[in-house]
Amino acid sequence: MNQNFKAQRKLQNYWINPEFQKKYVFWIFLVGVVLAVSNSGVFYFFTRENYALLVDLSPMTDDVKLQLYSELKQIIAFLFIGNTVFLGLVTLLGVVFSHRAAGPMFNLVRTCQKIRDGQSAVRVNFRPGDDFPEVAVAVNEMLESIAKRSGGKIP
Repeated sequence: MNQNFKAQRKLQNYWINPEFQKKYVFWIFLVGVVLAVSNSGVFYFFTRENYALLVDLSPMTDDVKLQLYSELKQIIAFLFIGNTVFLGLVTLLGVVFSHRAAGPMFNLVRTCQKIRDGQSAVRVNFRPGDDFPEVAVAVNEMLESIAKRSGGKIP
């Protein structure tokens, strides 16, 4: 049970700024849906048209024609499954990349709140791989400059 709680807690930690992240993931997911549907639609339209011409007009037995149409349905099913997996991966990547952007901003806001509350020694620390590392450097340089001018404390 403890392991399940830790896994759930870690998953919830990916939603640092749900409003931003859900919007980010929604747009990535929407682009994935458009790509998957257009890809499948073009494939199905041209394949179905060619099947209709080649299979129906060829001198094959009805069993062979049914087999070919059955294989076409299998191809479409595999295409649907592949597109579903693609959309799942795109959505997962959207969550991960949005976390890499929302996490540093969450950390920055939390650091600003600590400074506001009088903790003058705090600094912004982003994790390796987070986006916007230059923001942490700039804020920390600003805090150091303010501390030097005010005698070691942020007023």
